[in-house]
Amino acid sequence: MRSLALLGSTGSIGTSTLDVVKAHPERLSVVALAAGRNRELLKTQCEAFRPRCVSVGTREDADWLRSSLSYRPDLHWGAEGLLACALHPDADTVVAAVVGSAGLASTESALRAGRRVCVANKESLVVGGALMHEAALAGGGELLPVDSEHAALHQLLADRDPATVREVRITASGGPFRDWPLARIQAATVAQALNHPTWKMGPKITIDSATLMNKGLEVIEASVLFGLRAGQVAVTVHPQSQVHAMVGFHDGSYQLQVCANDMKVPIQYCLLYPEKQPGPVAPYAWDEARTWTFEAPDLDRFPCLGLAYEALRAGGTAPAILNAANEVAVAAFLQGRLRFWDIQACNRDTLDSLPVLPAGSLAEVLGADGAARRHAEGWVQART
Repeated sequence: MRSLALLGSTGSIGTSTLDVVKAHPERLSVVALAAGRNRELLKTQCEAFRPRCVSVGTREDADWLRSSLSYRPDLHWGAEGLLACALHPDADTVVAAVVGSAGLASTESALRAGRRVCVANKESLVVGGALMHEAALAGGGELLPVDSEHAALHQLLADRDPATVREVRITASGGPFRDWPLARIQAATVAQALNHPTWKMGPKITIDSATLMNKGLEVIEASVLFGLRAGQVAVTVHPQSQVHAMVGFHDGSYQLQVCANDMKVPIQYCLLYPEKQPGPVAPYAWDEARTWTFEAPDLDRFPCLGLAYEALRAGGTAPAILNAANEVAVAAFLQGRLRFWDIQACNRDTLDSLPVLPAGSLAEVLGADGAARRHAEGWVQART
């Protein structure tokens, strides 16, 4: 029986994780739930799973939850609440699904405490990948990727001699603007950018998919997770989102991982690894007629992907700078303070303007993150 602390329980990854838990009551239980401001959904989740430790965004939310629940869990809030859930003594597995760099400290702490950490928070690896590996080695923790592409690579690369691998390819749906001309992309609205053709995700990740920044962050994540050089990680646009990753070998052959485009598949893979059990998603139906298409990404229309490669090659704090600028720019776009094309411009300016320093500690990474946020916010304010 695995006992879970789920950080980000009310988001799309969090709710899918709880669906997997319901499908395996004999193997999975919930010890701790942490969420932000969606206290109504969190209350429903608490009543269904009865976690012993619960965290919300603010003290006000905690007080509301305390008066609303039919039982008495330990209640926490804010960053300290995330840590309380991640480090709960009864939790052996942490699902890190908090969006953005806010999940960095709790992920690092859980690894250092020897937990299995199923990482859906790619920013933790993008911003502090070397630190996450160091924490896992120091504490005996285990790092497993929840992103469908990286869970696929984890399966394809298992027990492989790295010397046989020529490249890996992660796939991208192409987002809602895959076929749009540049001028139309530049003028895209919030509603258009949130209309993803394949996946149902939160607003921040959906906007990142529209700019292909999400795929850029995943390139950095793949490099960190599997020890790959920037030139070994490629992106292929695959609108059907059924081939999730491929590995190319020096003999010219490729192996592909295929499954339904449902996040419950990689979530279950991480939670039950190394077991393979029936779950809440039906097996892939090979008898149904279908067509798969593949194409190269267009960096002129989606420059954020190119920026991610630049940050990966620069190393140090460059990925943290890019990620922080992007979080600020996406938030400003969703608030109506920036145009869609301004997202990449803000990212470009911030990455070019700030020095890249060694990322030797969590404090140094967070310092770069803060500096990038201040610069990006100033860039946004100058255009508001």
